[in-house]
Amino acid sequence: MLGVAIAMAVATMPTQTVVVSLFNDSLRTSLDLDVEELSRAYTIGTILAALPLPWIGRMADKHGLRRVVFAVALGCAGAVALLTQVRGLYGLVLCFFFMRLLGQGSLGMLAGHTISMWFERRLGTAHSLLAIVGFAGGSALMPAPTAWLIEHHGWKPAALVLAGMILLLTLPCVLLIFRNKPEDLGQHLDGDLAEHGTHDVLHGGKPPKDDPAFTRRQAMRTRAYWILVPIMCANGLIGTALLFHMQVMLRSAGLEGSEAQAAIAIQPWPIAFGFSMLLLGWLVDRVPPRKLLPFGPAIMLVSCVVCLLAVSGRVPTGWIVATMAIGMGLFGVSMGVSVAVGNPAIARYFGRTHHGAIRGTITLASVAATGVGPWLTGGAYLLAGKDFTPILIVFALTGVPLGVASLFLRPPTPPVVRDLSDPDPDEPDPIGPDG
Repeated sequence: MLGVAIAMAVATMPTQTVVVSLFNDSLRTSLDLDVEELSRAYTIGTILAALPLPWIGRMADKHGLRRVVFAVALGCAGAVALLTQVRGLYGLVLCFFFMRLLGQGSLGMLAGHTISMWFERRLGTAHSLLAIVGFAGGSALMPAPTAWLIEHHGWKPAALVLAGMILLLTLPCVLLIFRNKPEDLGQHLDGDLAEHGTHDVLHGGKPPKDDPAFTRRQAMRTRAYWILVPIMCANGLIGTALLFHMQVMLRSAGLEGSEAQAAIAIQPWPIAFGFSMLLLGWLVDRVPPRKLLPFGPAIMLVSCVVCLLAVSGRVPTGWIVATMAIGMGLFGVSMGVSVAVGNPAIARYFGRTHHGAIRGTITLASVAATGVGPWLTGGAYLLAGKDFTPILIVFALTGVPLGVASLFLRPPTPPVVRDLSDPDPDEPDPIGPDG
């Protein structure tokens, strides 16, 4: 199932900013849009796409992951293919909405949800492997062939190839391999031979006395929730802004801002993200989150300062791309801390009984933040007279309050009243047999 979740993560790449941004110039030319209009379309589509995510999470809790993943994967491929039929700004907003909802939002969220249903003791390691091989690996490998397809065959055929890739990666896994939880096969969490010590109702047992079993509303009333969510959102907002506007940023520094230059500048981000996840996945299973999480905002601050240096004109022309690459590499480490520490903490702090609903609210906020990033940055760039300096300073300073808040992260006190009802009843699976 870890391999299935990784395939799901790779399948989100055509809807992630690291790949979508490569279509920017083609979309602007084809639809006669300027930078601000394209940024606005992406922002509106992404923010609207975030709104249904808690509902998607609840559907996974209620009907089982397998059914929901099947429907979402089909819709995601269709949304990417729909991009080739867009004729204007409003159609582009609609297409971005479906792409970001079903791909980056839902399919990415469900990949993490899948891991949480199969691992506990090794949850941090499993999440790290998902992030390294699925998200980081996909982000490192997908841009170059996508750029080649666009350059040699045009952006529309490239989009159709990406849509087909989504189907190839997901549907065989869902139909032939995917199972909702280990008990469906007579197995247990982490592959243990006996029932896990922290069994919950989703895994066929009665929760132990110390199992939190937070509901979505109960989780949202805790301090831990409001420490974790802003840090995860900040990484998404700033990272998406940097990726989406990379070509424009390089042009503002005096370069051509070609797809090749942007790809070089972006490349260290997924690589650094992957290596940091490799180390942190092991640490998260052994070190409390509050001792690791503060490093994320601190490194984010440094990365934004380096990116500011790259676009400020204070480095020689030949070093601009390299400086930006260093900044993006540092940002990859910062994001690695946020993901490696945050995702397991959510499952361990709040339990798994209502995990889909809780993760849905967090994913809503994170996806909305990725939508705000490009628009906020593009608007600030124009207001500053086509200068990225002010917004990069703001991004850097954001790391200060987030770093201070992370020092106060603690496991929340379990609720007095626990809702232990099973949101995932055993029902016939219309996709096929479950064992």
